[in-house]
This record gives sequence, C-alpha cells and structure tokens, in this order.
Amino acid sequence: MKVSLAGLTKAGAKADLFVAGCFKGEKDLKALRRIDSSFAKAAETAISKKRFEGKTGESFSSYQAGYRQAPEMLLLGLGEKKDLKTASLRKSVGALTGLANGHKAMKVRVLLDSFLSEDISAEEAVKIFTEISLLAAYKFLQYKTKKKDDPPKAPGSIELVTEKKELVSTLRFVMARSEKIAKAVLFARNLNNEPGNVMNPPRLASEAKKLAAEKKLGCKVLGLAELKKLGMNGILAVNQGSVTPPVLIILEYGKEHKAQGTVCLVGKGVTFDTGGISIKPSKGMEEMKYDKSGAIAVIATMGLVADLKLPLHIVGLAPSVENNVAADPQRPGDIIRMYNGKTVEVMNTDAEGRLILADALSYCEEFKPVAIIDAATLTGMCHHTFGDKTCGILGTDQKLIDAIQKAGEKVGERCWQLPLWEEYGECIKSHHSDLRNTGDGYAGTITAAMFLKEFVPEKTPWVHLDIAGTAYCSANRFDCPKGANGFGVRLLTEVLSNWSPENVS
Repeated sequence: MKVSLAGLTKAGAKADLFVAGCFKGEKDLKALRRIDSSFAKAAETAISKKRFEGKTGESFSSYQAGYRQAPEMLLLGLGEKKDLKTASLRKSVGALTGLANGHKAMKVRVLLDSFLSEDISAEEAVKIFTEISLLAAYKFLQYKTKKKDDPPKAPGSIELVTEKKELVSTLRFVMARSEKIAKAVLFARNLNNEPGNVMNPPRLASEAKKLAAEKKLGCKVLGLAELKKLGMNGILAVNQGSVTPPVLIILEYGKEHKAQGTVCLVGKGVTFDTGGISIKPSKGMEEMKYDKSGAIAVIATMGLVADLKLPLHIVGLAPSVENNVAADPQRPGDIIRMYNGKTVEVMNTDAEGRLILADALSYCEEFKPVAIIDAATLTGMCHHTFGDKTCGILGTDQKLIDAIQKAGEKVGERCWQLPLWEEYGECIKSHHSDLRNTGDGYAGTITAAMFLKEFVPEKTPWVHLDIAGTAYCSANRFDCPKGANGFGVRLLTEVLSNWSPENVS
C-alpha cells in the first residue's frame, strides 16, 4: 500500500472513498462544506437526526456520483476532541483502514485537518497515519496458495490532503521518515512470521547479511567453530540438542561516530523453542517460532538506523540457536562455564534465552559500550503479569530506563519498570556453581534479569526489555493481524534517534 500527501487543491483524480474525522458534538462542518457542500449537508442532517453523533468508532457514509472528491464519502467518529491523543488516533486510523477494506475502496483520500486536536499536531497526525495505515494493511501471505483472479487487497493507496499549504513540505519529510520506520517494522514481521523449519539460525544469519549489504552495515557472523574457540558455552549448550548450528550475528553501524560512544543492542534469537528436555506443553507451542523476536527487532533496527542516518555508533548482537531435543541435548543439572568465566548450573532447559544472552552481553565488552540495551521474549511470568499491554523493563541505570519509557509512551510501545534489588540475587545462587539459570519459582521476570546482570560488563549502564507478552498478537489487533507485530523496532529507534550523553548516568 502507498501513502502520499498533497495540498487539497493539488489532490489527484477522484478517489473511491473520501474520509473526514468528526468530533462528538461537532454540528457545523465548515471545512467539509468548503470541500463538498452536498456531502456536508447530508452529514449535518444525519447529525441533527442523531443518526451519527461522532462517538469513537462510529461512522456515517453516503454514496452519490456527483460528489467532488469521491463517489463515496465517510465521516469517522473521533469522540470528544479533548480526548483525541496519540493512542486513540492510532486506533482510529487502524479502524479507518479496516473500513476502507470493507468498502473495497482501492484509492482513499483523507482530510488530514479533521483529525487534529490540542494534543495532535499535523506532524504527529501524518506520522500516525503513515505508520498505522501501512502496519494495519499488513498480511503475511508467503504460504497462501494464491489464485490468479484473487482481487487486490483494499486500500491500495491513502492520500492525505490538507488545506495548510505552508506545511506540505515539512509534512512530506515527516511522512518519508515514518514510511521508513513502518517498512522496518514490516520487515521484522516478515522474518518473525517465518516458521521454524524455514527460519533457523543459519537462515537468520543469511537474512542479516543481505540486510547489511543493502544498508551498508558492517556484518560478522560467528559460526560453530568460532563460538567454540571463544568459549561461548551458553550458546553452545542450548543449541547442542539441535542438528542446526548456532550463530552469533554482529551488525555494526556508524563507525565514524565512534568517538561519541558506542551503544550495543542485544536480541534473543531462539528460532524455535521446544523447551529442551524440560519440554513445553504442546498447546500453543507453535507460537515458539516467535522466540526470535528480540533478535529480529535488533536486526531490523540496525537496518533502520542506517536508513535514518543517525549520528551514532551502534553495534547489534543477535545470538541465534534452536532449542531442540536431538541426540545430545543439554540436561537439567549440567554445569556450563560461560564466556566470561562464570559457571552456571542448568536447572531448567526451558530457561535457555538467558544463557545465550549472557554470552552476548559479556561479548559486548569488546566494543567498550557507553550503554547496552537487550530485548528478549524471556519469561512467561512477564506475559502473565502484563499481558500484551506493556513489556517489562529492568536495568542498572535509571536515566536510561526513564529515556526508554518516555520513548515507549511516544511510539505506543510501553514499558513498565520492575525492581532489581540485590535480595533477588540470592534466588539464583547455586550450591555447585556460581549461578543457576532459574530462581525459586517466584518473581521469574526479575530473577531472569538478575541472572543477565551477572554478565553485563562491569559499570556499563544496561537495560533489559522482557517482550514476552508484546512481541506477537494472539488475535487480530487494530494495527496488526494475528502473528508477529515487530515490537521493539519503533521503541529502540526512538531511543537512538534522541540519544545524548544525558541518557545515561
């Protein structure tokens, strides 16, 4: 789908559907009257007879061949004007995209000016319309058998029009940036929706290499031999139950900005997670193809920061394995010596993500980072606690936590902080090794983060994002069909786009 912008008088040929927003209690549709008096009259009549009141999600449409903008005109209810904020506008744009599809409108024209409020500027509205329209129209059809006569999916294009001529050039810049962001999220969704029999660690490495070549990123992939030589036994132990070899993908952007400090991003890339010997229940196990969400968010973000030309040195690390049960899987009770020398007793082979992240976090020391941010579908406990509404955030630097939470509120990928008190560290001490990979059955999200903390280079500001509940949609959502949603790409990009030394203590 294509999203474009034009001044109202510069709009192209007639659209199939013209859409304007309408607030609750709005009776005099002056702007709409200037655009098409016939439709404005029909709409005002519907309002006066209370057939349409402008409530959130309500719509009123009218079809007439003589309308100037399109044969079908539609008013979309936005609720009270004071209540129109970024979150509600995102949902309205998602609803609009669904309505356009229902009306089989291939070309949609939208009066941008009618979707503004005290909290929503024209720039913010363009950003939301561009991102959400593209995200809401997404479908993963890679494995659908298509018929030649299948109709194209509506809408094919959305044209935003404004009477604010002086803003058009600025708004086009905002739209272009937002389109890059949306495309990166869609790229992440495509990779993540691939099944485990297709998207294994070597294939994920291949996709990262292709992205690196396209975006001119530095790329290095550590394979089985290099991982053994380095002693990355956390990665190796998790993967030893699979016939598919593990990898550690390393992408690098902005070497010329290295003097200003390096930010490392780390993402968990378990391409499929059976749980190993501590096997998961069969119900819902197909969703474990999404256990690579953190790695894919990091990979997609690396491509996006190159597109946006951010003035920052960023290194993305994605350890990738398959947690399977083959000839020689790791066992509960096994003791592993990790990359940084610490020993770990494996209490549960389904607590594997922290083992591969631990080696990658330790390896970040090679880059002398000023900060590390990791993202992982790490704990079912986080999903149980927050559902799909927010991810858990924990870390060692409050300034960085605050910056990430602020970014999350802005882009609609919220984070809620949990404590990392030292008392929780007692839960992961082992009798036979330095650490064990699970706690005592309680506070699982926190004890998992406490485990990771043991492998972060000393004195390096670090934040962990547990995206277990937010990485995919179990049912259709206003901006995403069932499946991977690309969570983390917008969040990480927003943080990096506003990076400054003040982000960390």
